[in-house]
Amino acid sequence: MSALPDSFPWIEKLIAEPTVSETSNKGLLKILADEFDKYGFTPHYTYSDDGERANMFVTLPAHDGSTTGGVVISGHTDVVPVEGQDWNTDPFTATVKDGKLYGRGSSDMKAYIGVAMHLLPEFAQAKLAHPVHFAFSYDEEIGCVGAPRMIEDMVQRGLTPEFCVVGEPSMMQVIAAHKGAHRGRVTLRGVAKHASLAPHGVNSVAVAGKFITFFDELAQRWIEEGPFDRGFVTPFSTGGVTVARGGVQYNIIAQDTVLEYDFRALPTIDAQAVIDEIEAYVEALGEELRTRARSAEQLSGAEPGSLESQVSIKHELLARVPALGAKEGSPIITFGGEMGGIGEGAKVPYGTEGGQFQAAGVATIVCGPGDIAQAHTPNEWIELTQIEACEDFIRNILSWAQGK
Repeated sequence: MSALPDSFPWIEKLIAEPTVSETSNKGLLKILADEFDKYGFTPHYTYSDDGERANMFVTLPAHDGSTTGGVVISGHTDVVPVEGQDWNTDPFTATVKDGKLYGRGSSDMKAYIGVAMHLLPEFAQAKLAHPVHFAFSYDEEIGCVGAPRMIEDMVQRGLTPEFCVVGEPSMMQVIAAHKGAHRGRVTLRGVAKHASLAPHGVNSVAVAGKFITFFDELAQRWIEEGPFDRGFVTPFSTGGVTVARGGVQYNIIAQDTVLEYDFRALPTIDAQAVIDEIEAYVEALGEELRTRARSAEQLSGAEPGSLESQVSIKHELLARVPALGAKEGSPIITFGGEMGGIGEGAKVPYGTEGGQFQAAGVATIVCGPGDIAQAHTPNEWIELTQIEACEDFIRNILSWAQGK
């Protein structure tokens, strides 16, 4: 059996906490907080609306007390569910076999957090020339919804880190760029009627179909017109309506329809402009619903305004994950390489919290142990050699923070 990495006890402890997204992560945070408290560092928290989940941000000041600049070691505490997956081991028990560590979150991304916590005593005892910040978020897996509160609070408290390393699994490659990930929901309400009296109702499914077509044409425009970035496997932005639920039965005009969409935008795309275009089209569909309702009133003899008052449309932006786009040769990419990261800045299609830190003015890369191909899978695993490489990487961050 291969020797276990020095950080294994910490990783084992974190995997044992089943911090599935949208469930409480307080047990795990208590374990982390107790360790920080042992060295005299007080965590700062920001919370979910229900108070059941929290972000933890801890600053280790420079030896002169300065909290300006420095580096953020960033990871998310939540994991995806295991229900419906065929596991050969207990997913919440760290199991080592044939040079691999199995367990939910082993790759995504409790190994990275475990390595950071294992090395905390060395950070705590060092004379730091630059501050080091530990940022641990909640609910990343459902659209990076926790980190924005933590980052906003960081900015409000006047903390201005120079660099950030988000430890998502990258096989320790330096990731310079990823697409933005946005998802939203459109909810339509029409007027239900027996299908034999279709003109007396308002079919929300019919109007929803126009939104589906609109989004399909938007995505086709990106395919044909770009912009393009050949550094990505799919070199253009993508998107579409991926969920559609509407109607009750074939002979009832559909009252309610719900659509959900997703789009992945290149760093060169103005994501807000796309959102504005979606909003404008939703507004146009709202007018169409009202027009159809007024027509139904006339055809059925209903009181003017009685059906129009029943129709509605609502657009909700459920997740806004900005793209990450560090420029070639920028100091953050150089930093990643000097710390032991591989390559000069790859580009990946998945989203991370890195774009959120970058949007706040912190130069950011993604670099962490494990393979993204193992994330979210049954029997998720990470190679022990990847954990050891991460230990070296974070020790190099410590040397940098000491000014060496």
